[in-house]
Amino acid sequence: MFEADLIRNKLIAENQISDNAVIKDWIDADLKSSSKKEMYDGTNYYLARHDILDVNFNEYIVNGQKIKDPNKANNQHINPFHRLLVQQKMGYIVGKPIVITAEDKKLSEAVNDALGMKFDDVIVDLIKGASNKGLEWLHPFIDENGNFDYIIIPAEQVIPIYDTSYQKNLQYVIRYYTMQVVKGNEVVSRYKVELWDNEKVTYFIEDDEGYFQYDDTEPINPKYHWYSYNTNNPDNVTPNSWGKIPFINMDNNGEQTSDLRPIKKYIDAYDRVSSGFLNDLEDIQLAIWILRGYEGTDLSEFMKNLIQFKAMKVSEDGGVDNKTIEIPVEARKIMLEILEDKIYEIGQGVKMSTDKFGQNPSGVALQFLYSGLDLKANTTIRKLKKALMDFMWFVAHYINMKNKTKYDYKSIKFTINKTMITNEKEQIENCMNSKGIVPDDIILANHPWVDDVEEAKKMLEDQRAIDLDDIDDGTGDDDQ
Repeated sequence: MFEADLIRNKLIAENQISDNAVIKDWIDADLKSSSKKEMYDGTNYYLARHDILDVNFNEYIVNGQKIKDPNKANNQHINPFHRLLVQQKMGYIVGKPIVITAEDKKLSEAVNDALGMKFDDVIVDLIKGASNKGLEWLHPFIDENGNFDYIIIPAEQVIPIYDTSYQKNLQYVIRYYTMQVVKGNEVVSRYKVELWDNEKVTYFIEDDEGYFQYDDTEPINPKYHWYSYNTNNPDNVTPNSWGKIPFINMDNNGEQTSDLRPIKKYIDAYDRVSSGFLNDLEDIQLAIWILRGYEGTDLSEFMKNLIQFKAMKVSEDGGVDNKTIEIPVEARKIMLEILEDKIYEIGQGVKMSTDKFGQNPSGVALQFLYSGLDLKANTTIRKLKKALMDFMWFVAHYINMKNKTKYDYKSIKFTINKTMITNEKEQIENCMNSKGIVPDDIILANHPWVDDVEEAKKMLEDQRAIDLDDIDDGTGDDDQ
């Protein structure tokens, strides 16, 4: 019996009460954790579901009682800075596809073939998830047809369990998510649980009391990571395992914190100020009437006379005045500018401003403009490369198993080409001035019109060959 089987049996198989207690305790603690709340906050703010939506501006408290004024404006103004900053970072890091190469050309081709067309989109979503939640998980697997595949598992569904010594080696992964179950005449939500180790996955389902039982709906439970079949003998099924847990964490930074955390309070303040400003503009249309010596019976009669007859009766010493609210426009404008600057500064984003850099900024000015984003992106890029290298272990394992090869996954390299706005004219002039000083390959790599250096070199060679043919034709005519 595998060592993982022994540990699993000790934890979940021999004692049903212990089963329930272990899994339930893990999930209950995870649901209450601050890290999970931060994950939901990051996702919500990326989707423009800000806390301001829960604020009612037409409600106020008087003597401990909540009073709602239906005539008061209740606009909740959302300013999706977090979404903008995350998209900036995604575009900066993987706006251009990641180039995957290997020392052995056949390995490079095999890796790109195994990853398929969806790789670029998955990596974009992986960075988005890590930026919103602090980390995201990539799950490689082999499908029912024996092909390599992979998906993103949302971090809010995953509980990683590391060794107790160094919190480094992944011992187990608990994945839990809700599913709909028919109970009698109604449909209820239940948690489905997957307990992963380095050889198998065991499935559980939540019962009516909130505990977890073996899921009898799974045809094989527990089951190995994948099964291979003999086409000549379909009944001959071979269980297979990766030998390690097929979950790779992509961290946003060393602390596994989201990009929202340092700027959330500033975004909330911006939402409140802008929403309050919009509500005040709407409310200012309603004048405050001051009545002296009014001879009517109630305020409703006053409003009726005012609307219908444009007049009202007052005593000899009476009168009617109206007052409107003066909005401190300049103060709010300054406050919004301060908050916006703070969001971009602390959030390390790029705030385009022609006032600071002019209509045609130099390369140095653009580099300064992108400095904060570059620092933030570099941290994420280091984490991305580590995750990709861990992921390549599974890719190379699959390729070696399928092709009977012995490729080393560490020979696979990644090239990440950052994307930023440049002064194209200045960049081309720098390339021209570098001719004869630096190698042509480096000049081509830094030319703004070149995306593929090898393709550009081939096109140049073809063009020069045509030019030489034209020269030869002309020379031949001169000789005659």
